[in-house]
Amino acid sequence: MSNLRRRLRKLEARLTDSSGLVPNSQAWLDYWLPKVDRIVSGEDRDTSERIPIAVIDAIIASGDKHEGALSR
Repeated sequence: MSNLRRRLRKLEARLTDSSGLVPNSQAWLDYWLPKVDRIVSGEDRDTSERIPIAVIDAIIASGDKHEGALSR
C-alpha cells in the first residue's frame, strides 16, 4: 500500500499547475476563483501567472449548473 501512496503522490506532483495545486480540487478552486475576480476587476495586474484553461472550464461549468437550477 505504501508503494501505491508514493506513486500517487509522485503523480499528483506532476499534475499541479502554476499555483502548485492539483487542478479541479477544492483548494485549487479556492485559489483561482478569487484571483480571476481580482484580475477581471483590475485589482490584480500580475501578468506572470496565466489563468489555466481548466479554470475557465470550471467557471463555465459552474455557470451552467446555476442556470439549470434557476430554470427549474
